[in-house]
Amino acid sequence: MFVPTPMSRFNGVNALILGGGADGPRSESEEIAIGNGRAIAMRLAAEGASVAVVDLNLESAKETLNYCGGNGVAIQADLGNSEDCQSLVDQARKSLGPIDVVVANAAVSASFSLKHQTIEDWDLNVNVNVRGHWQVAQNLIIEMVERSKGCFVFVGSTAGVLSSGRSLAYEATKASQLAVMRHIAVKYGRNGIRSNAVVLGVIDSTMVRREFGSDPKAVQSRDSISPMKRQGKPEEVAGAAAFLASSDASYVNGHSLVVDGGVSASWPTPITSLRN
Repeated sequence: MFVPTPMSRFNGVNALILGGGADGPRSESEEIAIGNGRAIAMRLAAEGASVAVVDLNLESAKETLNYCGGNGVAIQADLGNSEDCQSLVDQARKSLGPIDVVVANAAVSASFSLKHQTIEDWDLNVNVNVRGHWQVAQNLIIEMVERSKGCFVFVGSTAGVLSSGRSLAYEATKASQLAVMRHIAVKYGRNGIRSNAVVLGVIDSTMVRREFGSDPKAVQSRDSISPMKRQGKPEEVAGAAAFLASSDASYVNGHSLVVDGGVSASWPTPITSLRN
């Protein structure tokens, strides 16, 4: 379960969490199901932030807000809908005031390779994983520039830089998401706006359990991928995201912080050839 931190880096900060609910089974060690967005919202709130938790499922957003101490607002919105991308910003501003931090975590996944990729699935991935996030950013950027203050943290994936051959649309949109992140960093850095990303490997999140299974065999298989021989935890994702959102990262801009337990640093080697 999430352990509150004694730090208070986000006192007086208003944070907008896109995809802040949790859709999938909880692990045996969790009181409630924890996904990356929910963990990030809880971490920022624990450090003093007021949070606007956005999710397609309003009840899930409310559950997150409850575990954030109720300091904020829960908003139902579909990131694939352009009108919702404007209305969620309006609701967040009305409830909290100017938005200081945006966590772009909403995502849909898929399992279509090139041969089987459908246009419908492609469009859904593009609309939610990329278009929805840049439209929310677009709806906020003028005010942020006027205030010379704003921070974006995109929750990306190693699928955006490495391919498993499993999901064309997901891989393409996660790569595009990093391009949006870099554009904001370069274009608006002079205006006091920072934009970064956490690039995630295999995390034991609700989304991963839903997509790949939560039975012991499936969990053991995922644990074997990382050199650390375990999956990451949403709380560890939250720690990385909180760093990028905080003043501790005041000169970090346009950066992709890889959180994958060393997977992208490793060279495939037969286990029998490794020495202690």
